[in-house]
Parts: sequence; C-alpha cells; structure tokens
Amino acid sequence: MQENGEEQIIRGDLFSGLVVSELDDRDYHFTLDGSEVTVSQRVTSPKEDRKVLGFLFLMDKPTRFRLDVLIPENCVNAQISLNDKELLGFFSKDIPEDPEYVETTHCNDEAKYTPLRPGEFQSLNFRWESGDVLKCFFYYGTR
Repeated sequence: MQENGEEQIIRGDLFSGLVVSELDDRDYHFTLDGSEVTVSQRVTSPKEDRKVLGFLFLMDKPTRFRLDVLIPENCVNAQISLNDKELLGFFSKDIPEDPEYVETTHCNDEAKYTPLRPGEFQSLNFRWESGDVLKCFFYYGTR
C-alpha cells in the first residue's frame, strides 16, 4: 500500500496489517491475498472528554489482516467495539457516566478481563468483512 510514496502496510512472517499510532483522518488502500482493500480511518470528538477512532473496512472479499492501534498514554479508559458490539471492555473502573453506545454482554461481568493498556498497542487480527466498523473509544476524564 502506498500513501504519499510511503509503504503503509506492514508485512511479517505470520501476518500483514496496519499500524495506527495517530488520531487523524486517513484512508489506506492495498491489495492483500488478491483482494482490493480500503480502510477509512476517521476521528471524532463527540464530547470534550473523549475521542472516537473509527475504521470502515471495504473489500472485494473477506480478508484476514492485523490492525494494531496505539491506546493513547494519557487516556483514563478505553473500549473497542466491532459493529457496535463490545469487543474489548474498559481497563479501569473509572468509567464515564455517559459512555458512547456499545452493545455489551453481561456474562461474567465480575471476571471481565481486557488487554487494553494505555501507551501500548492493541493488536486485532480478524477476517474482516466488507462493511465492518471498528470503533476505539478513548476517554480522558475531566480536565
């Protein structure tokens, strides 16, 4: 994949994918396993204390690749959803009173574990379907 003449897809021995460390709007276009892939990355700030990093996946056929997202070091909490269903839950008990909408299951609420950590990359390796929407919710607390 090329963007401004620079390679944007990371290729490895086991998995290829994207690494996202900036909260900005951009589009990625590449071919992987014979499928033309477009990933649109958008950032919104629905409220002063949060940012939402969203990804829309468009492709010719379902395609497996990795997406590594940097969890901002200064966020007090985070959550990730896939197609509006919770994929990874909050890492802290400091949950906002009015979090963004995410469908959650309440199985084993007491034993929930999440690998999300501020200042670290979260790796998501899926067989993405065209139309999938991934959202990363970053909460910064009151300033």
